[in-house]
Amino acid sequence: MKRTLKIILGIIAVLVGMGFVMPALAQWRHEGAMTGSSVALCLLGAVLTLAGVGAAIHGAAKRSA
Repeated sequence: MKRTLKIILGIIAVLVGMGFVMPALAQWRHEGAMTGSSVALCLLGAVLTLAGVGAAIHGAAKRSA
């Protein structure tokens, strides 16, 4: 149960993180520059995405103690 929850939360974190990153990159591509809040949201999204990938991989990896 704990392992499944970690995988699901990791996937949700990846999707939410990409939801922050993609609009900021679209603004950068369209306007050629990003505002300060867009930079902050892009960094927050990148951190969330990487943390979600790490949590999902950690939850999916089989551990033998």
